[in-house]
Amino acid sequence: MQPSTFRRFQLHSLLLAGSITPMVILLAACGGKKSAAPPSMGPTPVVATTIKASSYTVTENFPATLTANHVVEVRSDVTGFLEAIKVPDGSTVTKGQVLYEIDRSRYGATVEQSQASVAQAEADLAQKQRDFDRYNALLEKDAISKQTVDQAKTAVMTSKANLAAMKAQLARTNTDLTHSVLRAPVSGSIGIASIRVGDIVNAGQTLINTIVNEDPMYVDIDVPQQRYREFATALAHQTATPRSYFLTFNDQTTYEEQGKILLVNNTVDQQTGTIRVRLSFPNAKRELKSGMTAVLQVRYQTPDDQVAIPAKAIRETLAEVDVLTVDEHNVVRSNKVVRGAIVDSMLIITQGLKIGDKVITEGMQKVRPGDTVRVQLR
Repeated sequence: MQPSTFRRFQLHSLLLAGSITPMVILLAACGGKKSAAPPSMGPTPVVATTIKASSYTVTENFPATLTANHVVEVRSDVTGFLEAIKVPDGSTVTKGQVLYEIDRSRYGATVEQSQASVAQAEADLAQKQRDFDRYNALLEKDAISKQTVDQAKTAVMTSKANLAAMKAQLARTNTDLTHSVLRAPVSGSIGIASIRVGDIVNAGQTLINTIVNEDPMYVDIDVPQQRYREFATALAHQTATPRSYFLTFNDQTTYEEQGKILLVNNTVDQQTGTIRVRLSFPNAKRELKSGMTAVLQVRYQTPDDQVAIPAKAIRETLAEVDVLTVDEHNVVRSNKVVRGAIVDSMLIITQGLKIGDKVITEGMQKVRPGDTVRVQLR
């Protein structure tokens, strides 16, 4: 081995030995003692509050739409030119009041023609009846054939049928003549007419005007389906559990009259999960108009033992609303509840909880039903 080669071999050996020695020491140090086990975590800490009996003054707001209690379209049953307008647009009308007149000339002429047809049919029947009576008398003397009498009898029956048809025609023409005068079918406020004198009116097609009965005025709101029982109870016991209903408008003014619940709808809107509640408001001054929007304000006092919890304790999905509570063993329980109104930061609960329950208000995200927790009451 050359001297230079030998020196390179010695240097490589020293470097290799130097790198191995620390590794051996490190491995020896790691294997010298066992790793420590992680400390036990214990029950998850949560913050809870105990439900106490209390009474609350509730004020709730619901978007509302105003609807007239009766809306009637004014159309004519007959065709003709509009001859006269008897009431000004926007006026208040009473049931039976004359509103419009259609050209009556041709309907009057048709009535006269029908009257003449009835008179002619009556005369024809009288003649046929006299013929039958005479032939029948001759038959008793065998002075005429029975066939002739039968033919006379048939002629009488035909004349009677013809007379009935003429009378029906007269009744129809009289009806058309009567309907050429349009009267208000209901009392209420009439709108702006869509036609003017001289315009053609087509039977059953031309919308002439609209009458709305605005007193009382209906007010519709949509409430969550979970609160159906609450409003149904309020409807059934309006005197026993009084609530006040007010209307406020965009200009922050409040309508002077109070309303009352009229009905709760019988179906739930599947798209919104709400149910419609209809109220009735007096409207003698006609200050409320159909189609207006407003805010319905509901005010009431809860019982002295009302259950309420901090609103932040609620867990809500599209399907249900629940609250986590802890029992006497500090075990987490899930409680399905029916929520009511929010008063400040407190949420009224109408079903699902009772006085004395401990409701988790902080740490709900860290626990599940069945977990044992460490409770801090506040």
